[in-house]
Parts: sequence; structure tokens; C-alpha cells
Amino acid sequence: MFRSIETRLGSLIMLGALLLFLSGMVFRLTSSPLSGGWVSEVSIYLVAWGLLLSAAGCVATNEHVRADFFLQLMGPKFRHIANILASAAGLAFCSALTWFGFQVVEFSLAWDERGPSYLQIPTAWFYAALPVSMAACSLRYLMELWRHIRAKQET
Repeated sequence: MFRSIETRLGSLIMLGALLLFLSGMVFRLTSSPLSGGWVSEVSIYLVAWGLLLSAAGCVATNEHVRADFFLQLMGPKFRHIANILASAAGLAFCSALTWFGFQVVEFSLAWDERGPSYLQIPTAWFYAALPVSMAACSLRYLMELWRHIRAKQET
């Protein structure tokens, strides 16, 4: 269920970004008072959130980048150890990005950075996509690591 939430939420956000971007083109063509820089700004925010939220779903379904070809040439014991090390490395990397992402969000809030459009959306909302996504990826890597460790204990 958690996997479908990540994937569906990311997909819905990307769909919203696409629809908003297309409506922005219509706004400009019709000289609507709704046209302006805000459409691009909000679309970019939505694309960042949609893409990054979908990353945890990729981890959950093993669709992230891996050296699978090399691993298939090795024996099962080596593959098992490599999977544990890869999960631990992914967990460490995503945890670090979570930490540093929160630091960037705090910095942005402290400086009260805002977007260029008249909406003046705080850029912290944009930057927050990274730590939220990486926290979800960290959780997925932790679950994957636990699964690999338990698989060894059961055999």
C-alpha cells in the first residue's frame, strides 16, 4: 500500500504540473489575466515534488540504477553480500541527503527566500522536496536492508 501511495501521489502531482503548464499556454494565448510567471514557478515546484516522491517507489520495486549484469555473473553468496552492501550504501546516501536537505530548507526559511512570481512562494517549499523524498527512500532502503539480512538468517 505504501508503494502505491508514493507512486500514485508522484504521478498525480506530475499530472497536475502538466495540466497547469498547458493551461498556462492557453492563458498566454488568450491574454488572460491569469497568465504570468506564477504558472512556470508552480509547475517547476510540482515537477520537482512529483519526480522526487516517485523515487521511493523506484527503490521499493528495485527500479533504481544497479549493476545487475555484473551481479548475475557472481554466485549467490556474493550477490547476497553485494545486495546488503548496496542497501546499506543507499541508506547512508539517502540519509545524508535527508539531513543536508533539511539544512537547506532551514537556511531558506531563515533567509525568507521567495520565488520570483507575484505569488512569492517560499523557496523552502521547493527545497523541501529533497529531504522528504530522501527520507522516504531511506525508509525503503532500511526495509530492503532488513529484508536482505533476514533472508540470510532464514537460509
